[in-house]
Amino acid sequence: MNRIPRSAAVLLLASATALPAERLSLEQCIDLALDSNTQVLQAEQQVLRSEADVASARAQRLPSLSTTLANLGRSRTGPSLRIQENPTGQVDPETGERIFAEERTRIPAIDRSSYSLSAGVGHTIWDGGARRWSHRGARESLAASELGLRSGRDGVVFQVKQRYYGLLKAQELVEVQEEALKLSLKRQEEAEIRLEVGAGTRVDLLRLQVAADNARADLINAEQQVQLARASLNHVLGRGLWAPLETTPLAGDPALPPETAEAETMAGLVDRAKRSNPGLEQARRNRSSAEMNLKARRAAWHPRLSGNLSYSRNNEVFERVYGDLDQNYRLNAGLSLTYQLFDGGLRSADVDRARSSLESARLGLEQQERDLALSVETTYLELVRLGRILRIARRTAELAAEDLRLAEERYRVGKGRLLEVLDAQVGLTSARNNRVNTRYDLALAEADLERLTGEPAP
Repeated sequence: MNRIPRSAAVLLLASATALPAERLSLEQCIDLALDSNTQVLQAEQQVLRSEADVASARAQRLPSLSTTLANLGRSRTGPSLRIQENPTGQVDPETGERIFAEERTRIPAIDRSSYSLSAGVGHTIWDGGARRWSHRGARESLAASELGLRSGRDGVVFQVKQRYYGLLKAQELVEVQEEALKLSLKRQEEAEIRLEVGAGTRVDLLRLQVAADNARADLINAEQQVQLARASLNHVLGRGLWAPLETTPLAGDPALPPETAEAETMAGLVDRAKRSNPGLEQARRNRSSAEMNLKARRAAWHPRLSGNLSYSRNNEVFERVYGDLDQNYRLNAGLSLTYQLFDGGLRSADVDRARSSLESARLGLEQQERDLALSVETTYLELVRLGRILRIARRTAELAAEDLRLAEERYRVGKGRLLEVLDAQVGLTSARNNRVNTRYDLALAEADLERLTGEPAP
């Protein structure tokens, strides 16, 4: 795999960061993603194709009207020699019949022109309901395509929220690591002063230097996660990966769910998802479309009744064709009842194929209902769990801050050890990281439950 030279990567990153960063809210990011996402655009094209299929199925149910405005022809009959019986002009005196004699007749070449005008209406009066069921199936497919578009848009919205929250989380984790590094550097500076005045030890200074180096390494890793999270968000927005981007932080912590999972709430969420989830409704429409398609294929076994009406004019003189339309014309009307006796098994194969498609759609719908119920229950339980964890993480962060303050005070008056201070600092950083991670995991779980049920999480 080709690698970008380090100098080129540094120059690319520097040029990107030199540009003014655009601050985008979550709603703005969602709008950008919906306008540029390839899957959404493809789903929109599928809706347009389904609309065309509906128009085509509707047109097949209407009568067809055709006309030939002008049909001009020119023919030439070459010279020919014919032997035929021609009248002699005499009459048999006994029978009184005309007398014919065999003669050779030479006919010269003849050139003729022909002009015609015609119009006709044809309509299939009855075909066993094939066109009706095809039309209904096309409408069900259109509804399924529209629901697929909605489901795709919901998926993109969730994806944007996932990456937007990921960027916010990475940025807050950087702030936590910056505070930890700042605290380590401050404590290292104090240790150097103690060592100079003879109140500290070389070991304490070395330990603090190692702690500062570890905090600096953690900060580097956190800053890299910010760059990756920003590139991931830019990717889903259809922007350049290294385009400058600033986000709008969340206003406070998300609303906390109940302390314990409630069976009634869970059942209500599952019922709500089954009623409003666009993906599940799309599966229902696909099953209905498959039912209509099976009925249309079975209708091919019925006879077909058709009717037609036509008006035509034909003459060798142009004016006689396009003038006096109430004269010199032919008007035809007819009915036909047809039935295909043998087709090599084509209709049977079509019915079997449609029946198999219907069974696949039915099984897919049942599986999707079970999967949706499991996803809703899992997400709801995760939401409750994260709410409880966030409550604990808040208290843990407060306790860790107090532990660090007490450890620093004991160490300052000579009653504590430096290791206790370092352990308390690590505990505070870990508690803050846990609080940040849990906060955004909870926000993402709420967004996932909203995507599944079609409504905000309780």
